[in-house]
Amino acid sequence: MSDISIKRPHGMNPEEAKAKVHGIVADIEGEFPALVNNISWNDDKSHAKIKGKGFTGQFQVTESDVMIDIDLSLITRPFKGKVEGRILSRMTEYFG
Repeated sequence: MSDISIKRPHGMNPEEAKAKVHGIVADIEGEFPALVNNISWNDDKSHAKIKGKGFTGQFQVTESDVMIDIDLSLITRPFKGKVEGRILSRMTEYFG
């Protein structure tokens, strides 16, 4: 089980939802460039794996939902609330 697991219905067509998830991932990369080491997308851009200093994460878009799972290292676990709050804020900003 992930340290942070968020699932939210997106209520839009999958292509729109994918574009918004790309925006969230770009925001994270732009806001924390020193922490993000690698982002890899699958072929249809519906799933991203992110690796960084002290965390790994997955972002996925399905026909109806957006799912985000993040695993934190022992060193970064004390920041769980802050990280989760930032992600929830972005989800609200992009998906209402």
